[in-house]
Amino acid sequence: MGGSDHCAVWGCDNDRRYPERWIVKDHVKDLKFHSCSNKKNQVKWTELLHRSDFKVTSTTKVCSNHFQYAQPFKTDPNPSLFLKGYDVSPATPRRTPIDRTNIHSTPRRPRPRRFQATGVQVEASQTSIGIQVNLSDFHDEHEYALPPSSSYRQVSQTYVAHLEKELDSSKLRCDELLDRLQTAKENVRKLEKDLEASSNKMTISDISGSDELIKLYTGIPSYGIFKWLFSEVAPHAQNLHYFKGKSSLGDKSYQINNHKKPGPKRAQTLEDELLMTLMKLRLNLREDDLAFRFGIGQSTVSQVLSTWLPFLQKELDAFINWPSKEATLKYYPACFHKYKGTVRCIIDCTEIQIERPSLAASNTQVYSQYKSRPTVKCLVGITPSGAISFVSKPVGGNTSDKKIVKMSGLVDLFEPGDLCMADRGFNIQELLLHKQVRLIIPPFQRTTKSTSQFTELEDNKTKTVANARIHVERAIGRLKEFSILQGPIPLTMVDLMESALVVCSAIANLQPVLVPLTS
Repeated sequence: MGGSDHCAVWGCDNDRRYPERWIVKDHVKDLKFHSCSNKKNQVKWTELLHRSDFKVTSTTKVCSNHFQYAQPFKTDPNPSLFLKGYDVSPATPRRTPIDRTNIHSTPRRPRPRRFQATGVQVEASQTSIGIQVNLSDFHDEHEYALPPSSSYRQVSQTYVAHLEKELDSSKLRCDELLDRLQTAKENVRKLEKDLEASSNKMTISDISGSDELIKLYTGIPSYGIFKWLFSEVAPHAQNLHYFKGKSSLGDKSYQINNHKKPGPKRAQTLEDELLMTLMKLRLNLREDDLAFRFGIGQSTVSQVLSTWLPFLQKELDAFINWPSKEATLKYYPACFHKYKGTVRCIIDCTEIQIERPSLAASNTQVYSQYKSRPTVKCLVGITPSGAISFVSKPVGGNTSDKKIVKMSGLVDLFEPGDLCMADRGFNIQELLLHKQVRLIIPPFQRTTKSTSQFTELEDNKTKTVANARIHVERAIGRLKEFSILQGPIPLTMVDLMESALVVCSAIANLQPVLVPLTS
């Protein structure tokens, strides 16, 4: 076991207690004694010292002569020099001193020297004249006059190479830090721009002072109606769980217990989320456009729309009401008085263009021969006052009008003695017969050889039906004021079209009465 102030390397007699005996090599500036505290390195030191029955401990000392850089570094912690003793070269023999007592020669006269100090010229001869010259006075002009510095020591090439390597490493580190600084500055500039954009983001307060802007962006006639609509849906909107895929379809515990949604604060207020959803329906803006206007991410826009549209469908579905016969007669325009019975509903179909599916079978189901493009079709029914009272689920554009009426369940809503008004393409008499409902459609054009023209009675009937049935076209026109129903609809939004139809129909019913009592 080694441990003292004596260097543990064989052949090295350096001892801390006797500095006058030290041997200092050229690469060492200040001789020191180093120990090893790392147990793994102690094993390595023991192998390198290669002394029998000797083991390096934390108290073992090795002097600076045996380290490549005069001390242990992380990259080079082990001694590696002079481990088998110093290779001491023989001392250079000195010349025998000259015995000057036996030399009888005439002493040579020394050459006179000239010194110039502070403007005084002095001639030095073989006799001393006792002039003292301060060499520091010549420092500014003649540095060679000063004695060499005692701190100067010759440095080995290995140590110089090590310093150059450290310098190169430091330069690389500086370059890396400069790159990171530049990246950080760019991120700061980007965040400043985002902050400036978020400070200018759109809110409901920006348009609340103008009913014209409210109708332009949402389709709702006034801000007062918007506030009323929000007050109706706000209690349930507090517990909304935003759609983030199939994993978010189940009810959460806070929804079951009717508690507020936990977690971080919403990026928008509920009013602004409602505004953004209605703007999507009214203007059919792109999601990245909405994200820029409201100062949020595009993914947040997608989550809000995918959540609010089904939510508004459930909340506003009651706005699309099938009125009773008594309620229908309370507002019954004059154009329907010509018919015996009560006209309960005027029906027609509308089509909405969608993107073309890539599969041929899917394209066949949605391709409309009437529009000559892929569409979805839905059945719309209105009351005599012009209010939308029925909207079917959207189906493929290749579906016939008769099949839509049969699939939608509209027939079950009629009562015996009611009248249903439609276009001549709705050949649904047999569907209405068992409900004792009469179908009013314009007469078909004759195809006999005798004449193909309408009689005067048939022509008057056609005009009378068209005069009353035109109001369903006007109601559908109100729906098409919502740009999302004009298409084309991306295939990723087709599953939300039923919700969009219901919400647009409900908002259309919030507008003034469509059909006047007297024409």
